[in-house]
Amino acid sequence: MNESIKVLFDPDSVAIVGASNNVSKLGSIVLNFMIERGFPKENVFPVNPSEEEVMGLKCYPSVIDVPKKVDLTYILTPANTVEKILDDCVNRGVKCAIIGSSGFAEAGKRDEQNKLVKKAREGGLRLCGPNSQGVISTPNSFCASFSPTLLVPNTPIKGDVGLISHSGAIMGSTLTHMWDLGLGVSRCISTGNEADLETGEILDFMVDDPHTKTIVIYLEVIKNKELFQKAAKKAREAGKPVAVLNVSRSQKGKNMTQYHTGLVPQQGEGYDLLLKESRVILCQGVDDLYNLPMALAWQPKSKDNRIAVIATSGAACTITADLCEEYGLEIPDFKEEVNEKLKNILPEFAQIKNPLDVTGQIILNLGMFKECVDILCGEDYLNTILLVITSAVGDPAALLANDIVAVSKEVKRFNKPLIVSWLASRILSEKAHERLLGNRIPTYPTIRTAVRAIKEISDWGKK
Repeated sequence: MNESIKVLFDPDSVAIVGASNNVSKLGSIVLNFMIERGFPKENVFPVNPSEEEVMGLKCYPSVIDVPKKVDLTYILTPANTVEKILDDCVNRGVKCAIIGSSGFAEAGKRDEQNKLVKKAREGGLRLCGPNSQGVISTPNSFCASFSPTLLVPNTPIKGDVGLISHSGAIMGSTLTHMWDLGLGVSRCISTGNEADLETGEILDFMVDDPHTKTIVIYLEVIKNKELFQKAAKKAREAGKPVAVLNVSRSQKGKNMTQYHTGLVPQQGEGYDLLLKESRVILCQGVDDLYNLPMALAWQPKSKDNRIAVIATSGAACTITADLCEEYGLEIPDFKEEVNEKLKNILPEFAQIKNPLDVTGQIILNLGMFKECVDILCGEDYLNTILLVITSAVGDPAALLANDIVAVSKEVKRFNKPLIVSWLASRILSEKAHERLLGNRIPTYPTIRTAVRAIKEISDWGKK
């Protein structure tokens, strides 16, 4: 494992350059988040020549003046001050530095950025950024970031999903959705301009990281294609799914990437072939960055694409059948003995088919849903169970969710994914959603997002 990257996520000691008693300054925001989230105060060193004490901690004029060893420095000062600070880091033996400062390649100052990289490499110092919103690492309660998402109480939520993003803003918005779903993160990083450390290196670290099981990436540029492909192959061999949202596909998109990171995307077809050869999961939009890991991290991988659908509406069955065909999922007919068992449970007017419409009678007999799942989950030709709930709200929805949680234990015994699409408004079925998500049952607001998630866990299981 690369020691410099390990220090980036697991430092013993950190200097925050730019910390001050002005709480609106980025350095102060980072320092406050670090302390609030539990990083040992005795291992955090504010650096600012204008302050003697910050947030109850002794403040030092420079990194050179810090009396103890410094593993990592987070620089949050104007661009014209960064070179001198890096000199101090090199002289102090710092292993890694995060540069939160903007005003380098993304502002047309590529030569100044290259000068920083040259100076750092000659001094054995690795750089994250510039223009980086920092790092979140939950195993050691390390939150070296000024992302406003950390203003949310009780965050970050610990989990086993790793997030790599060129963009700090996309990183932050993705985290809000992950946490809203109860999906926790292990390691999270905003790589910014990637003047030095790049996505492929971070991916390689996360593959080796025992705290990370699933990885999602917001990707604008692949600097070292061979390195990225090698890390992606290593992830597949390790059984860790990697989902990538590859942007900068249009010419205007490519131009915008250069404006906000200074990175130059590949022209023509971009990275389509490279990513296909890397056998990563290709995201279709930002929502895939949190929707897909919910299924990938919480559910077993399906053996193949054959699924059983149970819905509370005939219309939902029709929509699901169309989407399954669109995404290449198979809905096999039930065996005759299964049909007979279902006939003993469902109303006479129910159509015993796959997709299975349990009809509106579910409102009068919530246990019916559980009985149907109990019958189907043991069938070896049905490898994923999709439940589509249409208009259940309030207390009846919560009771139905309780039954789904109970039956999920039986589905888990057969090592099969269980996915839920809950079409009623979340705000009107909040208790049901909390119950399902709290038990790591992926719950999606549309049938399409649920079917797409099944498609990806099925394809991953077959590769």
